[in-house]
Amino acid sequence: MIKIKNIFIIVLFFSNYLFAQTIEPLKNYSLENILENDEINYKILEGCISLYKAVTELTTERYPDLGNQFSEMTETLNPYGIIALSKIQGKTYKEAENIFFNNVSSLKDQYIDEMNKNGKLNGSYFKGSFLADDLSFCHEVTRHLQLVIMESLGE
Repeated sequence: MIKIKNIFIIVLFFSNYLFAQTIEPLKNYSLENILENDEINYKILEGCISLYKAVTELTTERYPDLGNQFSEMTETLNPYGIIALSKIQGKTYKEAENIFFNNVSSLKDQYIDEMNKNGKLNGSYFKGSFLADDLSFCHEVTRHLQLVIMESLGE
């Protein structure tokens, strides 16, 4: 019984390692990708939300207004990320929500590490990194989503 339990733990650890999320440049995608592919849609939303959360965490203390702006963008995108995950995995909203926030937390920590490394190297979180392009792309995604929402509400 102990051997089976140990094997199960090893398999669980290994499978989590294989499916662990890592940050990668989002600028390789386009707004059209979001519309055409649910998995890419989710990947972009998850990445943007994680990046926004990282920026929020790193800026809120020193620049509270800026941190609040990123926090608001995160809150705007969260439900769509959860819905996208629910759709591609066939999970309930609540199940997808738990998975989603765990994934976002992991990616946020990776973004913070990357931003801190870049800050030490270049004196800026974004200068000389793919992160600046990703932040611009995520802003574009957020604006597009906000426009779609406004249009659907008839405004």
